[in-house]
Amino acid sequence: MTNHAENTPYVFTKKVGKGAMQDRSCYKLTQEGERLFRMQKYEQGIDLLKKALEVGTDDFSLLSAIYCQLGNAHTMLKDYEQALKFHTYDILVERLIGNKPGEAKSCANLGNIFKMKGAYNDALTFTFKQLDFAEELGDKVLKSRAYYNIATIYVERGRCTKLEAAEERNDAKNDEAQSDFENAAKYFKLNLEVAEALDDPLTMGRCYGSLGNTFYCLGDYDQSIEFHKRRLELSQQYGDRASMRRAHANIANCHALKSNMPLAIQHYKLAYNLATEIGNKTEEAQMAYSLANALYIGKEVQKAITYFQRHLKIARSLEDISGQLRSCYSLALSFNNLCERRKALYYLVLAKRNSLQVNDTSAILDIDNLLHEILEAGQENVLIDDIELIIDQSADPAPAEIEHRELRLTFFQKRNINDRPVNTPEDPLAEDRYEKEEFFDMLAKLQSKRMNDQRVDASVLNANIDFRVRQTDTEPDNSSTDGSEVLIDLILNAQERRMDDQRAPFLPGLNPNGQIILRRLNTDQGNEELDDHLVEWLMRVQSQRLDEQRSELPPIKPEGQEELDKKKEEDVTAIVMRMQAGRLEDQRAHLPTIPTSKN
Repeated sequence: MTNHAENTPYVFTKKVGKGAMQDRSCYKLTQEGERLFRMQKYEQGIDLLKKALEVGTDDFSLLSAIYCQLGNAHTMLKDYEQALKFHTYDILVERLIGNKPGEAKSCANLGNIFKMKGAYNDALTFTFKQLDFAEELGDKVLKSRAYYNIATIYVERGRCTKLEAAEERNDAKNDEAQSDFENAAKYFKLNLEVAEALDDPLTMGRCYGSLGNTFYCLGDYDQSIEFHKRRLELSQQYGDRASMRRAHANIANCHALKSNMPLAIQHYKLAYNLATEIGNKTEEAQMAYSLANALYIGKEVQKAITYFQRHLKIARSLEDISGQLRSCYSLALSFNNLCERRKALYYLVLAKRNSLQVNDTSAILDIDNLLHEILEAGQENVLIDDIELIIDQSADPAPAEIEHRELRLTFFQKRNINDRPVNTPEDPLAEDRYEKEEFFDMLAKLQSKRMNDQRVDASVLNANIDFRVRQTDTEPDNSSTDGSEVLIDLILNAQERRMDDQRAPFLPGLNPNGQIILRRLNTDQGNEELDDHLVEWLMRVQSQRLDEQRSELPPIKPEGQEELDKKKEEDVTAIVMRMQAGRLEDQRAHLPTIPTSKN
């Protein structure tokens, strides 16, 4: 579940004179940049919008639109630091010109970026601010979006915390995850209430699906099924086959976890058929594999083999090695279940090859265990001279080429693709003796690992075999300290230009005439307060990050307590200047705690 970036609509206002020509040039560059973004040519679009900033404008609405588009483009490129920078410029502009709907939009964008970075506390701060604006403006559509955004942040944080709890076996973290999922359900329901009041079927459908997924995370499968059924009914009403497929798949997942395999199989089949009709090969493969697992667990092994083979065919066409690994291992398991062990060994050899290619150590261990089980059950029928496997490729509609070395038991000793058996004699007869000894050593080692009857039964394939490629680079960073220096640095840079009583933040692309207008805006006390409050607010968002990154300052002496008590009444500029002085002396200085905003 992801919330989409909010865009700034811009309507060009006709002007006269030199400023008009400059604005038109800036506007044309902006238009062309947005056209490139729609074509997903983000780098070229960014270049054009940066040229638009070089041309400059005194039109704050146009400037805001450029910042917003640049922020969204950098978000699509996963350059979150640049995205944060431009969306922060955007929120500064919107605050300075008093555009509260625009400021709410900027809050949504900043919250979305922090969520993608895994800085969930910061994400909630901005998104609750979006909700505050919605309530102040009485904008139900904006409120609906804010509720949805808040809920998705709680879901993401809950999932992340739940994974940590499982890895660390930490009950406290598991409770935190449950609390996040409960909060997510609360805000999705609020979102649904507003959507129903607005008679917005698109948002209602999204809420049904999101609530179904959230109750799934809470382990309440009956509630999950109920909401996914509502999603399914709405999708059928509008002929949305993609949503229908997702709903059937989610309902099937819940029934599978409730051990109701007939209903799970029924919904997986419907999801598979829809994926085939839509023509999305990735989803078709996913549904084929899920259906095959359900059939296997439901003891319909021969039917399961048919769908595992369909999954393998698509995985091969997509050159998906991890997908091939899952299929081949599952097929080996299925044929072993039917006592067709030579066919099982053929697929096991392929699975071993795939596991080495993706360096999946967990899969390698599972393959070793299955090999031991097959050899123990029928060694005389599957081995030549106790060193070479006998395989049967006839079950594969498109048999793969097997190298002779892959049939030797020593191939299964490899733990990575570059491994070679050490101290192997050069003499062929000696090599045979060596491999026999290695085979019996391997059996002994594997036997020692079985720990009596703790081995997992083959029927629990789906719950105990996890062949996902480990991609640690895709895991979110839960800390709010990861490179978010851009916001506080931006504020500090903005304050440098407020010297000499000009009180105007530095905004790239704002031409001299615009700077004059901005200074006039800031001479008004109300606008000055708005600017100060914005700076204070952005600083508070960073307080957690600063607490974690910076060392504490020396304790404040008692006689300095009076000065500390007056801090809230001082000008924000003085606060920032003192902080800057601390940064020069000690780059990791700790900021005094500032009251946290609502989240």
